[in-house]
Amino acid sequence: MAFTLGTAAQATGAAKSTILRAIKAGRISASRDETGQWQIQPVELFRVFPALAIPGATAPSVPALPDATTDGMVKLLQDQLADMRAQIADLREDRDHWREAFETTQRRLPVPALPDATADETPRSRWQRAWRWMRKTG
Repeated sequence: MAFTLGTAAQATGAAKSTILRAIKAGRISASRDETGQWQIQPVELFRVFPALAIPGATAPSVPALPDATTDGMVKLLQDQLADMRAQIADLREDRDHWREAFETTQRRLPVPALPDATADETPRSRWQRAWRWMRKTG
């Protein structure tokens, strides 16, 4: 069963124009039937837009975890968090060491002097530069 734009909008809660823009952008593949209406497959539609809850249908229930499992998970996550914080501190130490080594090296290196391009040429007007260019290029 394929959806039209109107039924697709009702099934997802999105506006018809939003769904049409998604079709035109290529995010949803759809085709036109002999009457010129868009035919959208539900799989394509729900891949991009989530379906609305069907009235009367019940959502799947999540079983409650026993406290021992929850406490174990919390402990495991706290251990992982402590390990990650230790790793971040180690990386920061390495970064600071290398930054300091770089700055020390930069202080020792002499700064090369740039050649002064304007020293050997006298400033010329725009017309002089244009005339010189025209003579060179012919």
